[in-house]
Amino acid sequence: MGINWRWLLAGIALYLVLLIAYMPASQVANRIDLPRNVKLGQVEGTLWHGEVDRVVVNNIPVNQLSWDVSPLALLTGHLALELDAGNMRDAAAIAFTGPLSLSLFDLQSVTAEDFLLYLPVDRVLAEVQLPLPVNAGGRFRVNIESLSYSGQGCDEMMAYGDWLNARVAGTRGPIELGTFSAQIRCQNEQIVIDVAEPNAFGLSMQATANQDFSGFKVKGQFKPDPSLPQEVHDAAMFFGRPDASGYTQFQL
Repeated sequence: MGINWRWLLAGIALYLVLLIAYMPASQVANRIDLPRNVKLGQVEGTLWHGEVDRVVVNNIPVNQLSWDVSPLALLTGHLALELDAGNMRDAAAIAFTGPLSLSLFDLQSVTAEDFLLYLPVDRVLAEVQLPLPVNAGGRFRVNIESLSYSGQGCDEMMAYGDWLNARVAGTRGPIELGTFSAQIRCQNEQIVIDVAEPNAFGLSMQATANQDFSGFKVKGQFKPDPSLPQEVHDAAMFFGRPDASGYTQFQL
């Protein structure tokens, strides 16, 4: 009796499909040569749906990172991921959720839409070289409506950010400042952050930085609300005298 090659090839194809579909993600993760600044915890699940209990990048931990991969997107040459990490209710945790797409022909090409990100303020400030030391608390919330990133850097971004429960250290304890809102975009290979009133500090400004957050520059004006402690108004005098409208101009 001759060999039915069609059935044999179909069986091999089915075996390969099942092998890929149920391949443990840990088997692949253990064979990837990760950068020295990246460490993975325990990996569970498959390549298509899995979770790692902890990822550390530059000593910054991200807990409970899970992913779902769309097989159909692979047919168009893209790796489409649905990511979820951290606890959205934990103010001290990094958390994010939303879709991310990478080109299989250029893994540095990344696009995202409706991606929500939470970052503790103290951890962000620890990574940014600011011209003045700032001891602040609260949480940044960033809603990325659209993002296009390539090997040359950020090509296009439209995002909205909020500094929730903003506070700074005072001589008599934390000074609560409420919420600050901003628009975030890419322009001329830089990240641009526009902050507008209303807010407790009467602050409107534009901050620019290189895409690695170096070369940080700020220009704007502020007019502290009368309800803020006197030490805030006293500290504001270090930036100069207010103009006729009560605003103090500054540039850093």
